[in-house]
Amino acid sequence: MLNWLKQYKWFAAGGLALVVIIAAAVVTKGGDDLSSAHSSVPDEALQSPEKTASLPEDKKNEEKEEIVIDLKGAVKQPGVYEMKAGDRVHHLLKKAGGTVKKADQKQVNLAAILRDGMVVYIPFQGEEASAHSESGAYLAEGEAENMININTASAKELEGIPGVGPSKAEAIVTYREENGPFQTIEDITNVSGIGEKSFEKIKSSISVK
Repeated sequence: MLNWLKQYKWFAAGGLALVVIIAAAVVTKGGDDLSSAHSSVPDEALQSPEKTASLPEDKKNEEKEEIVIDLKGAVKQPGVYEMKAGDRVHHLLKKAGGTVKKADQKQVNLAAILRDGMVVYIPFQGEEASAHSESGAYLAEGEAENMININTASAKELEGIPGVGPSKAEAIVTYREENGPFQTIEDITNVSGIGEKSFEKIKSSISVK
């Protein structure tokens, strides 16, 4: 029996070594597979959530403020319309179904930008737009499209007047609330901070009706 063990001990040792080699190969192969699987993950999947989460906020900021316009005159569907800040007169007319055949579009600036609370009057042929224009209505000559009605404009809109910042805009609104509407554009000089020199710079940009 001892002779048999001595004779085959080298075979047993060799078999054990073979098992160890095979096991090591399996472990190495498994590690390579895991490394390969990790490297195949797309870069997009590894991006931080903060980077992707910013997209909805950016899109939200792109939304435009709503404004309300009163459309009158030679149009198919006159009335009050909700538009977007930055829209122009031709956008409003398109939403209203266009003008009637007797409309005189030559007197209207179709490219003028709309402002919240304004009235747009489309004249009929043979009449003048200025006879019906109200706060900020657009005229063909363009004399009113850049004017701001100091009796109806909000503080934010008043900042559109040259040289009028937030503090002066608030002063105009406060004066209007305490003393009633301005009767003439010259009355704006009664507002604290607006003197004759300031008036000369802004008189072509303001109106009271």
